[in-house]
Amino acid sequence: MSGIAVFLCRCFGEVNRVIDLDSLQKKAERNNDVVSSAVCESLCLADDIEKTASRIRESGAEKVVIGGCSHLARGGAVVDALVERGIKRSAIGLVDLREACAWIHKDHPEGATEKAWDLISMEIAGLHHRRASDDVTVSVCPEAMIVGAGPAGLSAARTLAQMGFKVHLVERGSNPGGMLNLISHVYPSDEKASEKIKTFVDEVDKNSLINFYPKAKINSITGFAGNFNVQVSSSAGEQRLRVGAVILASGARVWLPHGLYRYGKLKNVITQMELERQFIKGPREVKAAVFIQCVGARNHERPYCATMCCPSSLKNAVRIKEENPDARVFILHRDIMTPGSVLEAYYRNALAKGVQFIRFEETNPPEMLGNERVEGVEVIDSVSGMKRKLECDLVVLSTPLIPNDDNVKLAHMLGLQVDRYGFFSEIYPLHPLETRMDGVFICGSARWPVSSDNAMVQGEGAAAKAAALLGSKAVSALSLSRVPGEKFGHAAVNAEKCTGCGNCVAVCPFAACRLQKMGRKSISRINKLRCKACGNCVSVCPNGTVQLPEQDYRAVAAMIKQAFGEESAL
Repeated sequence: MSGIAVFLCRCFGEVNRVIDLDSLQKKAERNNDVVSSAVCESLCLADDIEKTASRIRESGAEKVVIGGCSHLARGGAVVDALVERGIKRSAIGLVDLREACAWIHKDHPEGATEKAWDLISMEIAGLHHRRASDDVTVSVCPEAMIVGAGPAGLSAARTLAQMGFKVHLVERGSNPGGMLNLISHVYPSDEKASEKIKTFVDEVDKNSLINFYPKAKINSITGFAGNFNVQVSSSAGEQRLRVGAVILASGARVWLPHGLYRYGKLKNVITQMELERQFIKGPREVKAAVFIQCVGARNHERPYCATMCCPSSLKNAVRIKEENPDARVFILHRDIMTPGSVLEAYYRNALAKGVQFIRFEETNPPEMLGNERVEGVEVIDSVSGMKRKLECDLVVLSTPLIPNDDNVKLAHMLGLQVDRYGFFSEIYPLHPLETRMDGVFICGSARWPVSSDNAMVQGEGAAAKAAALLGSKAVSALSLSRVPGEKFGHAAVNAEKCTGCGNCVAVCPFAACRLQKMGRKSISRINKLRCKACGNCVSVCPNGTVQLPEQDYRAVAAMIKQAFGEESAL
């Protein structure tokens, strides 16, 4: 190793007004690994980067420690700029002297300086042993597979096709459209569902870049970002697909309230979806209708709100009033959920049309009246405390969306997870359409119940993210990072020492580890394009066979020794 260069940033006085940088420079110079050191007024300006890169080259140092602000401030930009000028990312150590030392310990300069030296000396010790992960680059197949041809899937397919990418649209049903094929009108626009979905369905029929697979079943998915291999069974037979990205738009299904409110026993006690089917046939005569919200939702089994039940009831209640002006329409609810100004106006329109709202408590649900057919509903109004008897000839139960049964199978194939309800639990707060697996995106009710409008918007977003990958001719393992910039690295296995215990396979959350037969034994293999350098495999390896080159056991031990050994007190 040719040595380490150390650069300490004053940050225009933000750091050195608290920390004694000159004393830190002198301490660094006494380290045998340090061949050059400097205290700079700033490091993040364009001229500073050029000067710093030149000094590194002139000193002959192969590694560099930057002491300045945090990675989330300007530190990350400094590292990126040095990488652009030919310095390996693994050869750069960034020490946070501003936020973590100068700012937080501004009333204790001596302690701040001591802490700053501990961080710098630990970084120097770690860099001495740090190695770079071997990178690998693969070509990207510029095609995508979309699972599900509902609003989200159709929106994603059209968006990608309009960008010029070939799309394989896989649907378990016979026709594209999903649940919009089953309902009459959509909220809040009240346009016909068939009209809303028509342009998307036409795109599937006319665009040669979209291949539609009806009545399809996915048998297997293997591979990684840029190169997935898929086996599909459809009405056209068995087919093998190679795609660069996968978009999960598998949607959800309606829960049927068997055992609640005498559903299936009393005539005219139906669900929202059954009412929608009746509306498709044409207007129906109704004298009095009662809608009951949160049937099978917001309870112990399904504590979530399905989001579209309330707007659907508002839409259908108003339609009954418009088709039957003299009809009495009630909505019995525990709370009306209409977030946003558009849905709030939708709610107020229902009030203006004469729809009546009665709130009830979960502990006192409404009771059905009647023998063979519903004759009325008895409910305790939680606002007035009065028991009300509502005569009616129709009761509509609002039930939630629940996950599709094949979510678990798809999750297993892709190395994903589902939550306790069965939805894909791969939601990142800042990247809600991405999953833990690079190249796999998610949208619509596959991730959580949403309206058709939101599903379409999410489909466009997922398509845009997929296009960013598909538009690349090749992708490297180190570029597949969960944060801006390159990935920290990826795990490496010493094949000679590996005993094939399988611990790494069991704990890897990205399905990056697998056992491969080598003669009479098995050894662990790491898929670099799946690995995210989380370190789980390192922690469970019984003999240190698996390591992260950028932070292996030698580097970590050296940093710990430096922090707690006698040298830390220099």
